[in-house]
Amino acid sequence: MTEEINPRFFQLTRALNHPVRIQILNYLMKHQKSNVNSIVAIVNVSQPAVSRHLRILLDAYLVIGHQVGKEKIYQLADTHVEKILELLNQHVREIK
Repeated sequence: MTEEINPRFFQLTRALNHPVRIQILNYLMKHQKSNVNSIVAIVNVSQPAVSRHLRILLDAYLVIGHQVGKEKIYQLADTHVEKILELLNQHVREIK
């Protein structure tokens, strides 16, 4: 009998499968909240590309965004995301 895996699991792992998205998540973990322009400056890709990456992260429930005036502010969706990132970063540091 094969165990069924929730399709959201695959959506989550696909969202984590890009260097720019990992950079965005790490940046948000360190800075708590950010607008698109600040993220663009850090990841050094175009604003439309950052927006596409943010859409993937939003769809995977890794980040949330809320409107403040004319700009959208993004942050990690919850503490689970921070724990995932911390665990991945720890794992990478400990690989020999």
